Amino acid sequence: MTTGGCLCRAVRFEVDGPLRDVIVCHCSLCRRAGTSAAAHSWAPRSAIRLVASAPKVYVDVNGRERSFCDTCGASLFWAFPGGEGLSISAGALDNPPPLRVARHIFAGSAAPWESFPSDVPVYVDGSDSPLLAGEGD
Repeated sequence: MTTGGCLCRAVRFEVDGPLRDVIVCHCSLCRRAGTSAAAHSWAPRSAIRLVASAPKVYVDVNGRERSFCDTCGASLFWAFPGGEGLSISAGALDNPPPLRVARHIFAGSAAPWESFPSDVPVYVDGSDSPLLAGEGD
């Protein structure tokens, strides 16, 4: 069982089951939600249980549901409406399991201060077109 929550501990959740490795998103929406790239794991909705207050949810300009604590403002989840799972802010996990970064996405929108490791795939957008693999071959 993995637990997590927001900064002020008003929103708490449990995840019963494995978490997906972390994907780091550099899109402008994730950056604005947290001041830099966003690192998210993922689990099926059926494996996630809220154990304290529910987060507030709003729908962003791309139609994704983004959840946050309405007391402290911490970003907690995002999801496609009606989707099978929730992307969970890796920073919201209390004692995260040994997850690794699987890939960086939307690197074409990265802020100038962000850098990319050489040992993890980096994609210009969310597709399978690598940014750093081959440096523009």
